[in-house]
Amino acid sequence: MPDPERGDRLRPSERANVIFVVMASQITQIATVAIVTAAIFFVMGLLVLSPAVLAAWTANGSDQGTWFGMTLPVPQALIHVTMFPGALTFMYVSARSVGDGEYRTRFLDPLVDDLRLNLVARNRYRAYLRDGR
Repeated sequence: MPDPERGDRLRPSERANVIFVVMASQITQIATVAIVTAAIFFVMGLLVLSPAVLAAWTANGSDQGTWFGMTLPVPQALIHVTMFPGALTFMYVSARSVGDGEYRTRFLDPLVDDLRLNLVARNRYRAYLRDGR
């Protein structure tokens, strides 16, 4: 199908959908990196930290912690220490995605190119329906 002479303008709901797709994909990517980082710190904390160090962290407190109302057989201090690097990673990658040109060329530009390709296909399809009937 040839490109239409003039593409249809996006309706406000379609524009919101395009913005949502870009934002959701970026947030999903950043959250995945942060969760994997937190999981690595959590596993390393379980493997490396001795009971004596955990007792010193918790002032001989309980061996169980809570996270979103769930009781876990892990000290609360380890949960807090795990969440801290995860949150820092999320903030760092978020800030880097906005200001770093290399990040944009590797991750954001391919996403925008895919969206552009989909919008061209949409315009061709609508032109075909409009002219073919």
